[in-house]
Amino acid sequence: MPAQTTNRALVGDALDMLFEVLMPYVEREMRAVYRDRWMREAQDILHDKPLSRWDTSDLLSLIYHKFFHVFNDLGHEGRSWVSLLKEVRKKWAHQGTLSLHDTRRALENASLLLRAVGAYDEAGKLEPRIKNLMRLELEQEIEPEATAPLINGTPEPLPEPALRGDGAGGPERARLFGKGLRRVRSLLQKAPVEPLELRRDLLDAVERAAEPHKKHFTFNRLLIHILAENEQVRLLYESALDGPGEPFREAVLRRLADARIAVHGSLNVSWKFHRTLPQRLVDQFKGRAIYVELHRRKASTTATLTVMQGKAKRNQYTIKSGRTVTLGRLAEVIDNKGRLVRRNTIAFQDYEDERLSEAQEQIHRTISRAHASIRYDEADAVFRLYDDQSTWGTSVVREDYEMPIQVKKQHPVPLQDGDLIYVGKACVRFTMGRRR
Repeated sequence: MPAQTTNRALVGDALDMLFEVLMPYVEREMRAVYRDRWMREAQDILHDKPLSRWDTSDLLSLIYHKFFHVFNDLGHEGRSWVSLLKEVRKKWAHQGTLSLHDTRRALENASLLLRAVGAYDEAGKLEPRIKNLMRLELEQEIEPEATAPLINGTPEPLPEPALRGDGAGGPERARLFGKGLRRVRSLLQKAPVEPLELRRDLLDAVERAAEPHKKHFTFNRLLIHILAENEQVRLLYESALDGPGEPFREAVLRRLADARIAVHGSLNVSWKFHRTLPQRLVDQFKGRAIYVELHRRKASTTATLTVMQGKAKRNQYTIKSGRTVTLGRLAEVIDNKGRLVRRNTIAFQDYEDERLSEAQEQIHRTISRAHASIRYDEADAVFRLYDDQSTWGTSVVREDYEMPIQVKKQHPVPLQDGDLIYVGKACVRFTMGRRR
């Protein structure tokens, strides 16, 4: 029958669309949980069916049977959608009768599942068909002879009088149609509320931001700004970012790889929540709740500190730009009220330590608990040495300088390769780069 053939065509198109979307989705999610064993796990469910022969039914079966281990982010509603689609696909494959009701429900559930996995464009393509099927179903219930014909697999829109409610049975027809239309809109146009949907939104935003730089992606930092107007929204996004399974940074790298955007070196992924739009970013959000900033941050500069005189926990330390390095006596500095006020990166032993020789004890008596610190100056690209109000002072002995350079409170000293740093009478050599 022509109408039945059309219903089969509509369901077949929806199943094909599901296959195209679910195939990469299922593989990604299975890989995230099972890594290299994902195919073996899938074959156990599909009775060793080769990948080249998989169809929509197989993908739905994997989602259904691996729901609690892999796909639980879809929620129990998602599992219900999958279950119904499995039944529809079975009926479709065995040439079973597909009524308007069956066809409309199949397309509705397909659209909901597509949205749940982030395929909003594909889901949107089904919406006009669902609306038309719903219109036909209502018309068939009220006035069977008024049912519109089906042309090229798509129901032909009913005449305007039927939509306005003119003619016999018009008001009831219009009321039911309006009620059904509101139901479809509420199903298909509601805002994402599940963490999985929000995670897809975040990954989509990352891909949109990276796409213009596809040929030459030189960024090493990705900052995601998220507009969360209340605590409930923030918690949903946090669940999407920090939820179980694949770490979000790995999901970002995988999404960029899928989009064939090559990331060279490391990529730092971070996020920041805002209750209101920051003034400087008002024009960037463009009506969305997510904005992604890409940054090129200079590679960190490293240096090595080698203990030449005095006894610390280690003889050599590697320091990096972006981190403050503290030098002093004891690893932790406690005030008179027992509160921790400082941790020393390079911690010399206390002068009362019995393992120190008498000469070492005399050296360590000149080291203050909070003696000195080293910070990297990004503007001048140098490490600077600061004295932290020590008792015996801090100085630098530099080659070709007759006198030590005294480090004063408001005048830090830029360090050079080979400098000897004196904290009291203890000595540390500063060397640019990492020593092997």
